[in-house]
Amino acid sequence: MSLFSADHASPSTPGRSVRSPIRKEMTMLRRALSLLLTACALCALLVPSSLAATIQSNQAVYHLSQDPDGTESFLYSPTLSHTLTLLPPGTVVRSDLGNQIIVERFTYRSSSGYWVLENTLTSQEHLTVRDHNYIYHVITQDPHSNQAMDAGVWVRASGSGGLNTTTITGEPVDEWAVDLVNEAIAMNLMPARLKGQDLRGSISRLQFASLAVRLYEAMGGEAISAPSHTPFTDTSDPEAGKAWALGLTAGTSATTFSPSQSISREQAATMLAAVYRKLGGSVEGQSGSFADDSSIASWAKSSVYFMARHDIIVGTGNNRFSPQRSAQRQSCLIMALRMFQTLNPTD
Repeated sequence: MSLFSADHASPSTPGRSVRSPIRKEMTMLRRALSLLLTACALCALLVPSSLAATIQSNQAVYHLSQDPDGTESFLYSPTLSHTLTLLPPGTVVRSDLGNQIIVERFTYRSSSGYWVLENTLTSQEHLTVRDHNYIYHVITQDPHSNQAMDAGVWVRASGSGGLNTTTITGEPVDEWAVDLVNEAIAMNLMPARLKGQDLRGSISRLQFASLAVRLYEAMGGEAISAPSHTPFTDTSDPEAGKAWALGLTAGTSATTFSPSQSISREQAATMLAAVYRKLGGSVEGQSGSFADDSSIASWAKSSVYFMARHDIIVGTGNNRFSPQRSAQRQSCLIMALRMFQTLNPTD
């Protein structure tokens, strides 16, 4: 008699069949062993990939990178951490609470090299994961308020070439900047040096130089090669060399670039103006009436007021420009976006 199928009569209830405790334990053991073997098989199928892209949501900007082990987690917010789960095509995903679900579907845009939130489906009974060209964020929906009840799970169908596991890491941005930062990334204006950074923080001179070079290339339609040598002794980074060769910056002295030093708002305006000049435009003779005009360096005034007049750089409130304040990474990306969209040197 098999332990997996035997039924026994209850001594207290003659003739009534009940499940044997031994059978129940063995069934549970068999299920656990099956799950373990399945997990081992999935791990054995993991195939490394060189995928590198960007995913966007309504809260932050994210990049995809390879996770060879399939165990690392990614940030979906500054405080929560989740794991992208790969599922066999045809897998049905439901809420374990029996509630309806919200599904955010992301798709890859090969033209710009990033993933983007394509659509959001609410009040879904389930999700069938079929196509590995999509990434899904599945969230349990509150039946009364129709709001999200949890942080959700991220899932993707395994590809035909095996289980290509990726993890997502994000750059936090302030809520007001999300849409514009996403648009800047869609325009391919975000330099690699800013990927993985907290975009709410101060931007360094090297980071801004990389952004200025990327903006010049986008507006001018040509790629720039790094020079064979520069006068700088504190960096050999090719982006610093490109910015110097283009005349976007002369460094902080005859031999120093100061790559890690934060760039101020007036310095950012000046470097953007240099991009515009290099493309054939002019910013000379500009003036204005910021309340802190006397704090703006004389060498920066034309650039500051030109950029302010075109809404490339806006004030900080109360008609002030705050020229010495450190520029934020997210603000600088938005400056580049506005300049790319609105300024043509031939105007």
